[in-house]
Amino acid sequence: MPRYFTRFILHASLGMLVCTVLSAQTELSQPSNSQTFAWNLVIALIVIIFTMASAALPIAAARQWKNAWSTAAKVPLFALGIWILVIIVGKLQSADSHNLWSFELFAWAMMNMVYMVTIMTIKRIIEKNVDPSTTKRN
Repeated sequence: MPRYFTRFILHASLGMLVCTVLSAQTELSQPSNSQTFAWNLVIALIVIIFTMASAALPIAAARQWKNAWSTAAKVPLFALGIWILVIIVGKLQSADSHNLWSFELFAWAMMNMVYMVTIMTIKRIIEKNVDPSTTKRN
């Protein structure tokens, strides 16, 4: 199942890049904004790289963990998929919507890291308390 998430995120990221290129081309008609296209492309690539890097942790955790922990690791990927769809649909409906989509995805990446560290810490605490071999004997 994580393979499908990875493919979806990759395709959605490429779709967002295309939307960025298309919206940047409308700004190229103005002579003072001739570098806007290049900057939008650089920012889009940086955000997509950071988003993919941040998505790697829940993908790896979903593959390693079992049962409810695997489901907990998939939650941020599900949220990312829905949010990417919202951004793409919004951009296709109006070029002026989601102008700060790069900040939206960067915020997801940061919240994802906080979420994953929290889940990993809780998992470690629970497993440490359940595992009898880790208890100290006096």
